[in-house]
Amino acid sequence: MERRTDHICSGRTCMFCRVLDNPNRLKQLGNRSYMDSQVLERVKELEQRSLLTTTENKMSMVKGEEIERLALLDTLTELYNSRTFLKEIKEELKRAKRYKRPVALCMVTVDNFKDISRQYGALTSDAVLKVIGSVLQGAVRDVDIPARYSAEEFAIIFPETNSSGAQIVAERIRQRIGSQAITHNWHNLKVTASVGLAAFPAHAREHDELVARSIQALEMAMQRGGDRVCSV
Repeated sequence: MERRTDHICSGRTCMFCRVLDNPNRLKQLGNRSYMDSQVLERVKELEQRSLLTTTENKMSMVKGEEIERLALLDTLTELYNSRTFLKEIKEELKRAKRYKRPVALCMVTVDNFKDISRQYGALTSDAVLKVIGSVLQGAVRDVDIPARYSAEEFAIIFPETNSSGAQIVAERIRQRIGSQAITHNWHNLKVTASVGLAAFPAHAREHDELVARSIQALEMAMQRGGDRVCSV
């Protein structure tokens, strides 16, 4: 009977011949080839899962960082919100006491803001607040800390700054706000601002006292007709 290898190879040492003559060997190789392909598919699957997991982890980290950042900010003006402001003023007072350095605080409000909101509506009044926030960001140093303190009041912390130094910046802010031409929904507005300031250690020794004294100075500026800077 003719062997299957006779028409292929006459040599008994041929590896190919021995494989063809041995059905069990063929089955083993077939199984191994199948297993190898399965392993490769599994490896690829794990690599894809690993890549997907890494991507998801990176996205989660970015989302987490963005959530943390947004928790610090006022969504309208993108300044620090009131909670972050209170944390920062406490830290600055601690630092000022430790190194025996001054720190000043300004409170800013738009004059007659409630009238603006009532006459032009919430969207226009929000546009005004955004402009004020932009002015504050552009008027201070990188180390200064502007924040939205309440619905219509802003605060600025001036590290390493005494009352007279803060007065100069406060006047510049007041003038810049007064020079803004605010346009929204075909409304053209000119607004003015009142500014009150206080400083450590000249006017207050604790952070809450410093906030209270700067608000007192702000109310003084408003009572005197607005569009001015007052200090206690």
